[in-house]
Amino acid sequence: MNLNLHTIVLIVLCHLIGDYVLQCDFIAQTKGKNWYHLFVHCALYCVPFLIAFGWTWQLAVIFISHLIIDPLKARWNKITYTTDQTLHYIIGMLYLIG
Repeated sequence: MNLNLHTIVLIVLCHLIGDYVLQCDFIAQTKGKNWYHLFVHCALYCVPFLIAFGWTWQLAVIFISHLIIDPLKARWNKITYTTDQTLHYIIGMLYLIG
């Protein structure tokens, strides 16, 4: 496993850009009520990862896991904000295993 600090920083930046910078208030408020808005958010969330790492199997896992994790918090309140963010970071670390 390549524990490259540069890659870890890049993963964190991709997450922050995708989950905060690219998510407008409207999408944040409606992704839990509307599947289309959730899909748009997940697609936009993946853009920084796509730019940084290209088309990879990890990108597909990140997209699908985001489709699963975000409704658990936004729609059904089954997980906390901290759990939501922790899961996203753990899944983002898949880029470390190449």
